[in-house]
Amino acid sequence: MKNGCMPLIFLFLIVTGAAQAAMPSYDVYGSWLIACDNILTCEAKGFVQGDDDVTSTMPNDRPINGSVDLRFIRDAGPDGVIEARLAAGFPFGLADLRVDGRPLLLDRSAWALNTRDGITILSGKRPEVVTAFVAQLRNGTMLQVRDGIVPLNGLSAAMLHMDDRQGRLDGVTALIRTGTKSASAVPPAPLLPPAPSAHRSIVLARRERARLMAWTERTQAKLIKKQSCDSLDKGTDSLLETEAYGLDKNNALILFGCSMAAYQGTSLVFVVPRTGNGQPEPASLPSPVLIEGDTGDEGSIVTNPDFDVATGTFTDFYKGMGLAYCGASHEWRWDGHHFVLMRMTFQLGCGGSMSGDWPVLYRSKVQQREQRTE
Repeated sequence: MKNGCMPLIFLFLIVTGAAQAAMPSYDVYGSWLIACDNILTCEAKGFVQGDDDVTSTMPNDRPINGSVDLRFIRDAGPDGVIEARLAAGFPFGLADLRVDGRPLLLDRSAWALNTRDGITILSGKRPEVVTAFVAQLRNGTMLQVRDGIVPLNGLSAAMLHMDDRQGRLDGVTALIRTGTKSASAVPPAPLLPPAPSAHRSIVLARRERARLMAWTERTQAKLIKKQSCDSLDKGTDSLLETEAYGLDKNNALILFGCSMAAYQGTSLVFVVPRTGNGQPEPASLPSPVLIEGDTGDEGSIVTNPDFDVATGTFTDFYKGMGLAYCGASHEWRWDGHHFVLMRMTFQLGCGGSMSGDWPVLYRSKVQQREQRTE
């Protein structure tokens, strides 16, 4: 019976084009980044960054409003959904858009313009509309949005990289290097990896919490001292996450506050056996390998950690600047043996229209399903 089923399984995989999760990537071309996650949904994003030379790009040397960004987001696969999205921290209309001083020609019926919470967003999702939009931008120097700009240096390279990662080069679905290859030649989107479901964490009794904290502090004294987590004043210590949480019947999560900067703090993370078998160990927190030298592990010291007891989700949130216009965030869950990455966002260059609005580099099946039910 088992042998008879195997050919059917292989046939199913061939017909559906099921694929393994891809390696996430993050690349920068000029003023543009291009991030592709583990299912090859890619986001190209352009905005004014700190080292951009834009001092003489506006008429009459008017001040430049940097709270604007343009992005192109596309799902993998032959029929992958595509969106062009222009966002600004001020009101604007189609008549306010120019490329190197020339009015941008857009079909009003093909675009949606909305303002919410002080952010105005222009969005287009029809493939032919996005293709025409890219064609108007690709040879330009800058996109002007009233007194704001989006530099266009690097746009074509970023979009070409997107076409390449999604297997669209020389095909009819490509945005930059088009050709005659049919849409059916584009590889299917990779499968989402499974991840642990949400579950309420175990509440530790006060006595057990104190025992686990003391045990960890004693056995990991060298690491705690190395990270200067043992010499905090009371004021600083009260601002940091130092706590114990039950992961399951056998293990607990221990956080020791370590340092506090102007707008964020760090904590050491340990996994501790509740039964007494074994020793407290620094947590292993998986993360995508983005550059040569990455270990695939965030290490045991994290920034702005938080543990959601209602879902058993452990998170961090690192801000590259106070308003979070760059940084990284992760979500993990315990599977009974180790932490599993659920989601990651990342943006290296600081800028754009919204704080904390960073490209997704990793997502999971459970995380997507829970988002739909929120």
